Amino acid sequence: MRHFSFSILVVLLLLMVGKAVAQPTLYLEPRLGYGSFSMKHMQEFQQTLMDGILVDAEATDEFGAYFQFGLNVVGYLSEHSRAGLFLERGSTGGRVIYEDYSGEIRYDSFVSYNALGLLYYIQKPFGAGPLHWVAGAETNFFMSRLKVAGYTRIYESSDSSEEKFNSFGLGLKPYLGLQYPVRNFPVQLTLGYLASMNGPFHVPGNPDHYLVRNHNNDKLTPNWSGVRLNLSVSIPISR
Repeated sequence: MRHFSFSILVVLLLLMVGKAVAQPTLYLEPRLGYGSFSMKHMQEFQQTLMDGILVDAEATDEFGAYFQFGLNVVGYLSEHSRAGLFLERGSTGGRVIYEDYSGEIRYDSFVSYNALGLLYYIQKPFGAGPLHWVAGAETNFFMSRLKVAGYTRIYESSDSSEEKFNSFGLGLKPYLGLQYPVRNFPVQLTLGYLASMNGPFHVPGNPDHYLVRNHNNDKLTPNWSGVRLNLSVSIPISR
């Protein structure tokens, strides 16, 4: 079912690109974003790790807000509407650590995603000036990865381990913003909220072997939902 849904998304993206190319102008839009994440399950997973260490461990990083990077391919649908596709990558992480004179115990949990999706927005001018307001939405397919790296050192002996897990999900982000030309390149600043729904982290290729986040064996899932601030610049590549 997951592969079927992904295939449908790819077909829709290709159709969107074909329509965009037929329009007078096609743009590439590099984008930089910053935003928060709703990683309550990941924080609960951290607490379970600390309980397993059986010493006074501390969570020094707890999946905080971080940057996202992406690229849009956008074409005209009409004078005021644009549509296209985008790729985006984001990440966050957490660390649990305990240290004393005899050694160290550390668990690093690095969570990242690659998103492939569709976008649509309208833009209209404020009065007769060059400033435009923007309203739009993005929908995407998430491919998330969790890497858990453990490190233990007792006096001169040390050991390390690393495990990787995958998760898949969907997201929707409505947003509002402003656009202003800088040296004839439209620069866009938007603020929106990403709502996401994700499956559990599981062993790659084996979704029945999933991670749990607590002693009740509840499934561990990422949640990329949160406020997003994005800055992008439009570079024409076709006329």
